[in-house]
Amino acid sequence: MNVTRLFGSWLLIAGALLVHLPAAVAAGDALPPEAFTSKSTGEIELSLAQDSPIYVDFERSPTLSARLAEALAAKGFVVVTERSTAAATLVIRGDIALIGGPDFAKGVKASMGEVAEKSVQLAQKNGDVSRADVVQGTLGVTINAVGFSAAVTPFWRGLYLGNMVSVLAESSGIRGAFNRAVTGDPRGICLSRCADWNKVNQTAYVWIAFQAGDTKREIRVLTKAFSESTVPEQVVDRALIDAIAAMNLADARTDPSK
Repeated sequence: MNVTRLFGSWLLIAGALLVHLPAAVAAGDALPPEAFTSKSTGEIELSLAQDSPIYVDFERSPTLSARLAEALAAKGFVVVTERSTAAATLVIRGDIALIGGPDFAKGVKASMGEVAEKSVQLAQKNGDVSRADVVQGTLGVTINAVGFSAAVTPFWRGLYLGNMVSVLAESSGIRGAFNRAVTGDPRGICLSRCADWNKVNQTAYVWIAFQAGDTKREIRVLTKAFSESTVPEQVVDRALIDAIAAMNLADARTDPSK
């Protein structure tokens, strides 16, 4: 056996794998606003006078829950950690789903809160963001972005969510697709609609549940993008922007510093 030739063959295979790693493993390019479609089913109105103290939760993400609490506190709400002591509760939950292209052909769906939390943790582990970056609020920068009438500012901004695609890839077992350079596209050969063959349907679902006494209100936001760039963090960002736009503050302050 020619050991040198065998070793060289393995180097060529390894090099091909590195070159042809699936694009979905890395965050894609920024999509233009028109690449997204988004709609919500209604609005929720909060009142400082009636709904404070308030209990808040972003399901399956302590980091996003803490940011949401900070955002409401900045608007003047007293935020409590026990439901039993709250005059009102505000709970946000969401899912993110990807299907299509060679890497997500079988589809994957996961909790938005869990994926966001793991993305932040992975960023910390890899040194992409420091702990100070995670806990530091961005309210001063973004408080005017939505307007004073909004009950919540973009509380997730400033967190490193660029690892979402990697987290979803792990959930779907995408690492098996790394052998595509050798085995080819697992879907075979495109026979129709080939212009969309590598595009991925990316969908974010957000539910907002509000309760104050006997009053209950739930709305849903549905945001979609269909692109070869796999950008779940951008779809989530648009969905959350539309979600907070649907939450109004009845007695908004005219000056957030007062």
